[in-house]
Amino acid sequence: MSDVFKTTTMSNELLLNALKPLKVYYENKDVEEISINRPEEICIKYIGKGWVTQTAPEVSIRGIFSLCRMLANVTDQDFDVNQLPILSATLPGGHRFQAVIGPNVRYEMGDTHGMALCIRRFNADKKFVLDDFRLTKEVKREELDAHRGLDKHRYSDYVYEDLIGAISNGEAVLISGATSTGKTTFLNALVEFIPRDRRIITVEDTREVIVPHANRVHLVVSRTAGTNKMTYSHVLDSVVRMTPDIIICGEISVTNSKSIYRLMTTGHSNFMATIHAESPEMALRAFWQNLTQENPNLDADAVIEILSRSFGRIVQIDRSSGQRVISAVDAPNIIEKTIRSEAKTQASNPVSASV
Repeated sequence: MSDVFKTTTMSNELLLNALKPLKVYYENKDVEEISINRPEEICIKYIGKGWVTQTAPEVSIRGIFSLCRMLANVTDQDFDVNQLPILSATLPGGHRFQAVIGPNVRYEMGDTHGMALCIRRFNADKKFVLDDFRLTKEVKREELDAHRGLDKHRYSDYVYEDLIGAISNGEAVLISGATSTGKTTFLNALVEFIPRDRRIITVEDTREVIVPHANRVHLVVSRTAGTNKMTYSHVLDSVVRMTPDIIICGEISVTNSKSIYRLMTTGHSNFMATIHAESPEMALRAFWQNLTQENPNLDADAVIEILSRSFGRIVQIDRSSGQRVISAVDAPNIIEKTIRSEAKTQASNPVSASV
């Protein structure tokens, strides 16, 4: 039992009772993780398998809110449903707990509040060996180094099949276009090709992305100042602990570019997003410029390399004679050298770059 739970108080006893309905699931030795995205439903990830969803009448938003309040009290954390409705903790037994509850969570389009909870089971008896990670004596060095280059794998010579292959295999996709070119509409169409056993978390300032998958969470962060203290940084920190297969970030802007970039630098590159730009080159440039608004001293070479590695495809949408058309589907390494050169120029001449 974690040190924080060693004190024998009434609040601890109440907490343990509140955990009982969930304990049935997360203490199952065959379970790796559980998630709750809406009332009366639970998603379970069994070891070595994908997510499955089943009904759970015992799960209510009132019960989860009460659980979070008790857990916050026992672990001496601030938790306020209207200001900072986010909670990270370790449960008895070492299980990792992460929750967001309140107005920053939406499930259906008309929702005004909701809940997102994830418990990752800790198994002290499980011992891993290198073979569990497919690292055997027969693996050659070049097989690992191949994943470090900027060249992107092509799934087909045909653009449609290549793009769908990239999505099915977890490549990050950036959708670029000017105003009213249908970036979000196209994003919603691509989501249909994500395998249904994947766990998806969206982070938007306006609820727009439609996800048909059962195991999904929709988080909303306002761009304007208000009483709610949740920021993109808070939300994305929580998202990482909720172990999504894919993160959909909505539109990349000055407000969220730093947090999204931080995801890339920590290895969470399986995501989809949109950006306001007129070409694939301009898309990477726009991302870079958003970052430099608040971080003018970023290393240009490092940033552009990370952006190029992280995105598997950049899709460009344009308008032609009133019709929305896909004008390009590029692998970022093709255009990386051009953007790197421009970034260096901007870094050496910050006055003209900001005009």
